[in-house]
Amino acid sequence: MPEQSDQPSPLPFLTHEALRFRDMDPLGHINNSVYATLLEQNRVAFQCEPGGFREAQGETAVLATLTIDFLREMRWPGTVEVSLGISRIGRSSFDFQQQIVLDGQLIARGRCTQVLIDEGLRSAVPLSDEQKQMLTRWMIDAE
Repeated sequence: MPEQSDQPSPLPFLTHEALRFRDMDPLGHINNSVYATLLEQNRVAFQCEPGGFREAQGETAVLATLTIDFLREMRWPGTVEVSLGISRIGRSSFDFQQQIVLDGQLIARGRCTQVLIDEGLRSAVPLSDEQKQMLTRWMIDAE
């Protein structure tokens, strides 16, 4: 596995999230669970973005895996940049690469897989050609 840089990568979709006082833990830094929320907010914004990703009627994308590499601690106050790119498009799933940056420093890296499912049957359905095209626009080179 190639060594990963501790520098931010250029990822095509960017959101900004304010850190909240209530996000701190007793040690005075932002609690680790907040990192998952920041990454989720970024993915949800992406799925609401015109040209982002759209489920068809009766479909929904669900989170199948989430991995977070905690590189540095965060402290309140501040506004983080959370960004993502699509690193893989499969038959019924796709992978995100994400990062959290504060004051130019890479704080955390996230990777996740989302699976497109039929809401009624609760089972995976293939991505349409149109959905694959939407995702392709946000593809990155994932090493």
